[in-house]
Amino acid sequence: MVPIAGLRSVVALLAMEAGQFFEPAGRPGVARLTAQAMLRGTARRDASAWSDALDALGASARLDVGSHAAVFSGQCLADDLGAYLDLVAETVVTPALADSGLEFVRAQALADLEEAKKDTRSVADQTWRELTYPVGHPFRTRSIGDELVVRSASLAEIRAHHRNGIHAAGSVLVLAGALDADRAFDVAERAFGAWSGTEPPDRAVAPVILDGMRRRAVVVPDKTQADVVLGWPGLPRTDPRFTRAQVANMVFAADTFASRAGQVVRDQLGLAYYVFSSIAGTAIQGPWTVRMGVNPENVERAISVTFTELGKIRDGAIADDDLALARDKLVGELEVGRESPNGVAGMVLEAELFQLGDDHLERYPRELRAVTKDDVVAIARKLLPLDHYALAIAGPEIPAS
Repeated sequence: MVPIAGLRSVVALLAMEAGQFFEPAGRPGVARLTAQAMLRGTARRDASAWSDALDALGASARLDVGSHAAVFSGQCLADDLGAYLDLVAETVVTPALADSGLEFVRAQALADLEEAKKDTRSVADQTWRELTYPVGHPFRTRSIGDELVVRSASLAEIRAHHRNGIHAAGSVLVLAGALDADRAFDVAERAFGAWSGTEPPDRAVAPVILDGMRRRAVVVPDKTQADVVLGWPGLPRTDPRFTRAQVANMVFAADTFASRAGQVVRDQLGLAYYVFSSIAGTAIQGPWTVRMGVNPENVERAISVTFTELGKIRDGAIADDDLALARDKLVGELEVGRESPNGVAGMVLEAELFQLGDDHLERYPRELRAVTKDDVVAIARKLLPLDHYALAIAGPEIPAS
């Protein structure tokens, strides 16, 4: 519970450890199908009646499935918090999970998968995952899942995943905004107090190590732009090096103006329409990727320049101003986030999911400021090798160099 003065509304985030990482082995897509089916009616009312009840409160709600968690997020007026949490609990704890609901969300998912086949960003992302993660790894596919699994998932399988994966033991509720803490605890207890379930055993996933360079280009018909994903398996959010990796990521390519590859590839040389990198924070090695949208004629040069900038970082050729700018950018993003209830709730949720400590919000900016040039170089040399990576290109045929 995070009371914030001067507001009339409350942001609510309910995170259930039911994302990709917790899917049944070999069944990518079941988590998302289950989450979407949960929104198609409850034991008490159909989807339309539930939506009408939400609208009557003037509240918002959505359920998203990510690499680690399925997150029910929304906002309501403080006076309506009890009624709002009752509605959330109704769909989370007692969803109808009926045949009609499953078929509705299955059709949506298949349509999304079909559309993704024509989207160069989606094709490049999926191709990169297949190059990087072995069969059976939870991150080998995007959260939307595998088409064969989406087509074949049964209602019994969806209900089993809800029973085994959507439970109180693996869930965190964060409330931020116009709160009276005692009242908020009371209404949350009323809504979710009867929710039970046994947390499943920990899932063991072997470390991913790339044995060399892996590259694949996929031709997507009728496209003029190529999308490129270059990357490596990252490191778990709980790894003590994660903060240093975030700074290294910013120095490298996370932002057009605050990172080396962003400045050079896009701003100075004009080789890409966009360039950005990200490192996923999850329970295991999520993707650490650089993504670029490039004219097909510039693909090879854009990739080469990106590696050149990475090589400079690995060699320690990092200007003090570049490192300071990267740290300032990350700390500034944190401070901006702390100005909104959504941002505060998201930070608290991350700290709770990965047990980062009650003082994480206060400690984290100091940890970012403390990252040194030697830290960045060590991370780049260890986790971003120049000869062990995966590279995916999707778009028109790449001209021969």
